[in-house]
Amino acid sequence: MLFSIIIPAFNRLQFLSRTLASVWQQTYADYELIVVDDGSSDGTAEYLESVRNRVKIFCQSNKGPGAARNLGASQARGDYVAFLDSDDLWFSWTLACFAELIRRYEQPAILAAKLVEFSTESELVAVRETELKADAFPDYFASHRLGYFVGAGMSVFRRDEFLKTRGYTDQRINAEDHDLILRMGDARDFVQITSPVTLGWRRHAGSATRNLRRTLNGILYLAEQERRAAYPGGPSRARARREIITRHTRSLALECLRQGLGGEAWRLYRTTFVWNAALGRARYLAGFPLLMAMAKFRASQTPALRPSGARRLE
Repeated sequence: MLFSIIIPAFNRLQFLSRTLASVWQQTYADYELIVVDDGSSDGTAEYLESVRNRVKIFCQSNKGPGAARNLGASQARGDYVAFLDSDDLWFSWTLACFAELIRRYEQPAILAAKLVEFSTESELVAVRETELKADAFPDYFASHRLGYFVGAGMSVFRRDEFLKTRGYTDQRINAEDHDLILRMGDARDFVQITSPVTLGWRRHAGSATRNLRRTLNGILYLAEQERRAAYPGGPSRARARREIITRHTRSLALECLRQGLGGEAWRLYRTTFVWNAALGRARYLAGFPLLMAMAKFRASQTPALRPSGARRLE
């Protein structure tokens, strides 16, 4: 068996049936489908019972998506584990694309989907199967200049390589997928699909990525792991690792400023200052304190104190 498809599910009944349907429509059929119910209370367990003949079901008390994925992987039999989130969608050609690239690149350790974001499924009607194209690298670290990221729901890993890492962290943080890909950063061969689109990533109010505090904790966790030399590659790959990590910290620091979290934004800036300096990020390093000052000024200008006719700095 080539693929074990693993879907963690926690209170996503409203989306789960569509996610499973997108798997069942695959033109490539050499797979098993595993769903891990992470302590749902919305009827997910009852729904899964109704499709038990098509799905392998495992249950646990609520421990988070990382732990759920790890449980699924521990029960997998496929040569590759393909992770899909319970609110996202595959296209009918998705698994066939992964299978062809595994053949073409002689069993790479990591493959990543090309995604499109959507809010309603009508937005996906125009997505078409196009010629299969991909960028290939000796490992994930070698792609650092291109800004590729491998989110959990877009990732396919050779199972033996995944198991070497002991899987996702069980900490309750966002960015657990970025931590995993950094721990797998020097595994042989990384393939990024560039055509066709192979994953529909659903935007909705309940998405875990909307929890800014958990995202902040996760990105700070990446920085701490790098300082502790927890990621592979040693000094020779430090620049690649830090370019990847600071790409996350810079964007998150700016988002924290937009959300009025100045202290958190400054912590991200301060924590990675030396790395950004070594990477030549002079514009960011010089400009961020100015943005910080402007944010503080805006916060101080309450309607009661702002002079009549004063112009807000947006």
